[in-house]
Amino acid sequence: MKFHFAHTLNRLSTRRLASMVLMTAITMTLAVATAAAQNTQVTIEGVITNAGTVPGIAVGDKYSMVVSYNPSQAPSSESGTQDSNYTQFTLNAVVDDKNGNQSFSAAGTDEYLSVSDIDNYFFSPECCTATSAGFILQGGNAPAFTSNALPTKLTLSDFLPETTLAAFGVNATGSITSLRVVNIPGLMPTFITAGSIDPNGKVPAIDGVPGSGVLNLDIAQPLTLLTHGASYVYIVAMQDVNFTGTCKASFKLTQIQFNKTVTLDSGTDSGWACGPGTQWAKAFDGKTIPNFPGPATLAGTVTYGAETATIASTVVIQ
Repeated sequence: MKFHFAHTLNRLSTRRLASMVLMTAITMTLAVATAAAQNTQVTIEGVITNAGTVPGIAVGDKYSMVVSYNPSQAPSSESGTQDSNYTQFTLNAVVDDKNGNQSFSAAGTDEYLSVSDIDNYFFSPECCTATSAGFILQGGNAPAFTSNALPTKLTLSDFLPETTLAAFGVNATGSITSLRVVNIPGLMPTFITAGSIDPNGKVPAIDGVPGSGVLNLDIAQPLTLLTHGASYVYIVAMQDVNFTGTCKASFKLTQIQFNKTVTLDSGTDSGWACGPGTQWAKAFDGKTIPNFPGPATLAGTVTYGAETATIASTVVIQ
């Protein structure tokens, strides 16, 4: 049987749009899309070296700053071929001082991130208010950038021993001792699971719990022990962070046999249109588990455009 479910948050209703056939997929969609999330996060940490005139902050206090942005965005302005400026980002910082944490952020809508591969810098100016913050990474002995695009990789040593600092409020500055970059996929798998096929055809289902006030996915109890000779239903769940386009889901069950990776089962769907803020679950009926006892890997992969993201778990065949 194949199901397509549409879910409306304010009505908490479920519609079945397809007739009962061999189940290959279930789909759930949030009708109200959330704002597009940023998918690169740069965490800057260090120590206050100059307290300026910011009340409560002292030299030696630690701080943490997180800068988030979508690296695929086009520049909002350019200065010749020297640098590019980007306005779609968030910047939030906390200084851990003795009077309690103080929060800072990018000040106003006119703030920007600036990148230059020629002058080797990446910065956001601290500006204008007592609660504003910014940072600068500039110089160094090695080029950090190959273009003026927003970076998805950063290494602190590329900017040393020249200018690396964070700024807070009025004239408070800090050294940068740590720099981490995490790139979040545009479409993220939430889990991959194997479960028994329901002979009564009740699960998988969307919103199968009467009276529930939240969107729910109802599945067979997830299993880690798979019995040879039996077959299972494999479910890949995911959420769209900020991608608009065609999405696909697939699963693969593999096992190491005689030092070689053997694919025991796999499946993929034909794809669907997805967008930011939507949630999806795809289910696949699997083949009979072969008689080769031992650990195996169950992986679920989501494809969005030319990119992929995978989540995996260990199962045991018995």
